[in-house]
Amino acid sequence: MKKLFNLEKIKAIAYPAFKTLMIIHFLLFFIVILVVSRWHITIPGFSIKGLYQFPNIWTFFPWVASWFNIFLTIVLITLVGNEFSFRTFRQNVIDGLSRNDLIVGKLIFIFTVAVYTFLMVLFAVIIFGLINTDGITFKMILDHSYLLLVYFIQAIGYMTLGLLFAMIFRNNALSIILFLLYFPIEGVIRLFFKQEVRRFFPLKIISNLTPRPELLTMASETSYTNAAGTSSLDFTEIGLLPEELPLGVTVIMATGYIGFFIALSLFLINRRNL
Repeated sequence: MKKLFNLEKIKAIAYPAFKTLMIIHFLLFFIVILVVSRWHITIPGFSIKGLYQFPNIWTFFPWVASWFNIFLTIVLITLVGNEFSFRTFRQNVIDGLSRNDLIVGKLIFIFTVAVYTFLMVLFAVIIFGLINTDGITFKMILDHSYLLLVYFIQAIGYMTLGLLFAMIFRNNALSIILFLLYFPIEGVIRLFFKQEVRRFFPLKIISNLTPRPELLTMASETSYTNAAGTSSLDFTEIGLLPEELPLGVTVIMATGYIGFFIALSLFLINRRNL
């Protein structure tokens, strides 16, 4: 395992654009949350500061970071595509690695990048949360913190899907274009199914791992709750948006899809020429 980790590290560092792309990812995330923090809402009773307070920040920051998971996936696709273009995979097998080791190495890379983005969001949450939250308590800090782990699973989900695209098409440009096109294509396909079925498609499941924040509720300086104790400003509660699957079910299904993406990638690399 350590050998595979070191090998993946060498490959990533050897790719000139890798460091630049990761720095861009880091900067983009912090630029977005800094820019949003400077917005001023002119509606009385609402303030952007609410998004940066515990426990709301555990929902808002992973949701913002989730949009950049596509960027990380493109980085992964590029690295895997380079392995095929420069015959690195073939050379690794000649040097003694098994084909399964090639996929395991990429899974180690995926896990490492997911840990990086997990720590990035955690750092941002702690810093901005402590600065903007008044009367902070330990319970307030931990409330909804599990959403960061769910975000971690989502990052892995997007990248394993990207790995599958790279294994299928073996070309950087083609894999990236078709991966990006898959988003609207799946959206169109879902339209031909009933609402109950649409919720179970792969991208729908993975994207829903970071729940859409109740922005109106979080930015409100007044509590708006109904008799059931839920927010009366929630678009789902008032019927403007369809009801999604419970988060626990979504996590289980996303884990299943991740396993499927990995299994199919293993199948492809063992059945096709390198």
